[in-house]
Amino acid sequence: MKKRLKNALCAGAVLALLAWTVHTIFQQQTPGQLASALLGADWRVLLLGVPLMALFLCCEAKATHAILRALGCAQPFRRCAYYSSVGFFFSTITPSATGGQPAQVVAMSRDGVPAASGALDMLLVTIGYNTAAMLWGIYALFTAGGLTERLGGQVGLLLGLGLAIFALLDIFMFLFLFLPGPAKRLLYGCIALAARVYPPLDRAGLEARADQHLAEYRRGAGLIRRAPALLVQVVGLSMVQLACSYAMPYVVYRAFGLSGFGLGEIMALQALCAIAVGYLPLPGSAGAAENVFLRGFRLIYGEALVAPAMILSRTLNCYLVLAATGLVLAAGRSLRRAAPAADQKSAAPGAAGKAAGPEKAA
Repeated sequence: MKKRLKNALCAGAVLALLAWTVHTIFQQQTPGQLASALLGADWRVLLLGVPLMALFLCCEAKATHAILRALGCAQPFRRCAYYSSVGFFFSTITPSATGGQPAQVVAMSRDGVPAASGALDMLLVTIGYNTAAMLWGIYALFTAGGLTERLGGQVGLLLGLGLAIFALLDIFMFLFLFLPGPAKRLLYGCIALAARVYPPLDRAGLEARADQHLAEYRRGAGLIRRAPALLVQVVGLSMVQLACSYAMPYVVYRAFGLSGFGLGEIMALQALCAIAVGYLPLPGSAGAAENVFLRGFRLIYGEALVAPAMILSRTLNCYLVLAATGLVLAAGRSLRRAAPAADQKSAAPGAAGKAAGPEKAA
């Protein structure tokens, strides 16, 4: 019942934000003007977004490929690309991107990767992604300082909250990774405080879960000690991955034939907008991402083009990739369902007898 209520509230919030976005767009221009602006974009330039988002997925796939190889359970790169597609798809359709990593661990386990290794891979990928987001955020604050003032108070509040969350998560993850003793005392202290505030809380169960997570971090620290360059590689790949996404508004900017702002400025502004909505409990930050884009990029595109630019940017770096990864996921499941049927045929008596003949002859 609680899960249904949570899903209903989440869906209601998304619909309300999307409705507000549509209302904001059509306050500024008619459907005919919007369609005319969209059709006026140079679609040859927009096609550059396709390889950029393919590289976005491949960067995470390469990170997973390197981590699994270091763990001794290497998978072909094409399977790692499949895991990356699964992660993007489920992260986009679940609040706060909570569904992506569990789905990836399940996909890996079906290929024989131990669940503990899959979880450790996701942990290191998360550390790399969060660290890269923080580095991009710091770069953006210095690069787009003048533009941030035009984001407005509400978006500025979201940006401050997003940066604080990213920073705290990074601090805690590195603390758990390299200082497990203080991390354990900190976790147990937080659980004890929560149990005092809310006595029915299952303190023993939470401490057991904390120990499990700390064990994963200890394994991660051991892996990094054995392969110290691995974490640097993962962070570097995450930096490139985010750059592919943050560059999308610039692709749209050039598709409209605009000039005056550089690639670095637009990427920096997009990085700040992404951080502002990154941890909102909404599937794919739907609704919030569109509204923040409309506020943040009005100066870049102007009143007439900011809404069409938002539609094209979100289509390229979210909705188009969501459709593509959904097709990859559907194809992967179809192949998996077909595999048992093929195995049953090969195990049939006739097939077994035919197979045995050549074996004996050999």
